[in-house]
Amino acid sequence: MSAPTPAELQRDLDTLWVVIAAGLVLFMQAGFLLLEVGFSRAKNAGAAVAKIFVNLSVASVVWWVAGFAIAFGGGGWLAGGSGFFYNVGTHYSGLAADPATGTATGHSAAFFMFQFAFAAISLAIVWGTTLERIKFIAYPLFGVLFCAVIYPFVAHWEWARDGFLYRMGIQDFAGSSVVHLTGATAALAALLLLGPRSGKYGPRGEPRAIPGHNMPLFGLGVAILWLGWIGFNGGSTLGTGGGRFAEVVVVTNLGAAGGVIGASLLVWLLSRKLDVGMAGNGAIAGLVAITAPSGFVEFWAAPIIGLVAGLIV
Repeated sequence: MSAPTPAELQRDLDTLWVVIAAGLVLFMQAGFLLLEVGFSRAKNAGAAVAKIFVNLSVASVVWWVAGFAIAFGGGGWLAGGSGFFYNVGTHYSGLAADPATGTATGHSAAFFMFQFAFAAISLAIVWGTTLERIKFIAYPLFGVLFCAVIYPFVAHWEWARDGFLYRMGIQDFAGSSVVHLTGATAALAALLLLGPRSGKYGPRGEPRAIPGHNMPLFGLGVAILWLGWIGFNGGSTLGTGGGRFAEVVVVTNLGAAGGVIGASLLVWLLSRKLDVGMAGNGAIAGLVAITAPSGFVEFWAAPIIGLVAGLIV
């Protein structure tokens, strides 16, 4: 048996990094779980646990059956049309950026898994606005629709070579719009449909704060999301060549730091108090804002982008 060539070693190393990054992104599900449990009232905390497990499982099957094919299975400007029920040995050539998939089965499967983790995160974003005010059956039902139709179409438009947004030159390195804005738009629709949580407003319409029951859990959730974003953005290089993935990780971390500083500073100026929830949300805002440009900007720009996002949130 001959020794592997340098090209084969590089391909295998790229595959390993993409799989590790997919694991980091999947671990973000734990971050969302703890974040939602922390911000829930104690009596409703348990519902978030089952919701995460069921949604992740539904998304896994639906992405395998149809989601990946619609997003990346070739096709025209609107959607992919081949590769349903993704199988061993299947290779897709319609990707806008494809340095890690190659022609080997393992590489194509690595990309499949990485993109599934993105789809699952986008779905998880939806449920933040439904906290404590939706029946459980709605979660898996919408999960099927989201992972089979809504998210795959958007991913194809912007990340597949034939997608019309990609052809227009729109750039989203790791998913500020494809992942986060898609999930957030669905979340806004749910919010407008459901209205506020019970007890949010008093009899004369005055808003009431509904504090979470466990801020340490919330803080741990944010820390896990921060860690997971290393795979989220760094893994979007789809390889390790030239060390670019490490530069993307540095940009990502600086963006998160800017978000915390911006949100914490503004809330202190307004209230002369440090708000733990706002500091954590500042980190998430900075991470979301830096996701799209993380592969395109220099280090100095990252904390500025995060700072602006922190101020806005």
